[in-house]
Amino acid sequence: MPGGRRGLVAPQNTFLENIIRRYNSLSDCSFLLANAQIVDFPIVYCSESFCKISGYNRAEVMQKSCRCAFMYGELTDRSSILKVEHSLDNHDQMQVEILLYKKNSK
Repeated sequence: MPGGRRGLVAPQNTFLENIIRRYNSLSDCSFLLANAQIVDFPIVYCSESFCKISGYNRAEVMQKSCRCAFMYGELTDRSSILKVEHSLDNHDQMQVEILLYKKNSK
């Protein structure tokens, strides 16, 4: 994997390297990786599939919060946003369906 495509994932971090290698090769898998040890959980890796689906390029996504507030729109359910925020703030595991908008959608 070329060094410039890793984003902020340290080369010595084999766990993240394995995730990236395993899931990047799946055509139907779009994902972000974030650093849970830094305030507001900045995105440290963005898959190519995510870029294609969302319309954002990697540079526009990197270092933004994994809350993905930049993708919220008028129909994004506020209670779903609060569930995501609560889960991140409390390091809880949860599953929620949330409407995110592509870059070119308002």
